[in-house]
Amino acid sequence: MKELSKIIIAISLLGVSLSFTSCGIYGKFKSPVTAEQDSIKTPSYKDIFNDPYLIALIDTALSRNYDVLVSHEIVEQAKASLLGAKMAYIPSIAASPSVTWTTQGGSSSLSYGIAQASWEIDIFGRLTNKMRIAKASKKEAEAYEQAVRSEIIATVAETYYTLLMLDAQIKTADSAIVSWRESVEAQKSFKQAGSSDEAAVAQFEANLYSTMAEAKSLRLSLVEAESAMDVLLAREVGGVTPRSTLLETSLNAGVIESIDLQAVRIRPDVREAEYQLEQAFYTLNLSRANWCPDISISGTLGWNGGLIFSAVGSLLQPILNSGKNISAVRSAKHGLKAAEYSYSKALLTAATEVNNAMASQKIHRALTIDYFNQVESLARAFDMTKTKMSLGRGTYLEVLTAQQSLLTAQYKLISNYMEVLNAGVELFEALGGR
Repeated sequence: MKELSKIIIAISLLGVSLSFTSCGIYGKFKSPVTAEQDSIKTPSYKDIFNDPYLIALIDTALSRNYDVLVSHEIVEQAKASLLGAKMAYIPSIAASPSVTWTTQGGSSSLSYGIAQASWEIDIFGRLTNKMRIAKASKKEAEAYEQAVRSEIIATVAETYYTLLMLDAQIKTADSAIVSWRESVEAQKSFKQAGSSDEAAVAQFEANLYSTMAEAKSLRLSLVEAESAMDVLLAREVGGVTPRSTLLETSLNAGVIESIDLQAVRIRPDVREAEYQLEQAFYTLNLSRANWCPDISISGTLGWNGGLIFSAVGSLLQPILNSGKNISAVRSAKHGLKAAEYSYSKALLTAATEVNNAMASQKIHRALTIDYFNQVESLARAFDMTKTKMSLGRGTYLEVLTAQQSLLTAQYKLISNYMEVLNAGVELFEALGGR
């Protein structure tokens, strides 16, 4: 064993002398996220959304959606790779039965081998850097899983709100169809009384048919939205989503207003970029460590022959592969710089998306009041023009214009309320909500 120790020390000293020109083998990555920022909690969908139907749908999607299940398997894959990197520190033993016949000085001996053992000594940080890369890869996979969950939650919410919007639009269109039919009949009566003509009847009939066609298109969009929900929930095609109405659903404004914008630094895709940066850092360390020799201990365990050790150092390999090693270091340096740029871009993109979502939420809430007032005003205008027409003081064009303007404003009000809800969903996703 003394001889073995001398061999290992000699190889180690030679390796150190060969690696004096290399640096950064043992350096440890420093996260750009501070401890205070890391302690910030991202909002939960149960805190943001108040609709119990929506929460139940999200729960179902998180347990059954195929993208979520795939992302979970990717995490398990990364965990297995990390375990493999950790196991590299442990000597490997492989069953290798063998028989050796030795003759020397007229005497002979027979030895039996039952296993081969080998152990790489991590003097130059090669195994350490590999393990750190595997750890960062696992953290990246976990961040990816969270990003997928956040995206699925947001998509379920957006699809749900689309269903509510279509319900409201269909209800509005059906109500408008009834109103247009009444107007057609009224114009026919006015025609018979001599206060209107066939052109007026034809104009109102045209708007009636246009609204009927629009209602059919909305019902087709409703089927398509239900199909999209089928995919998200991994349910049978043709399912019907249980839901409330557009005016019954809402967001928790208090939670939205109390959100800490520093949360963008820990949102999943930003963390993915950070862990890719960490992997690039340790990849550069590893490429530098490859300039150093491999040192390993191997041995045979058996009967009669006992346990035989040998120490091996690959001293010439770094020299013989110098061109390849130089190229690897240069490539790793560029990879690290690219990862730095990608992280900065991810952080900037996250901050921009949060800023846009908050602005959208604020503006569309204000617009809701304007559109609501507009609908009320146009409803009064429509009633007054109908009254004027019946009294012979108005024209059918005034009634036609007022009725069409009211329908358009009703659609805008519905769409704007949908934008308020979607802005909340976008803010949730922009913060990497969980």
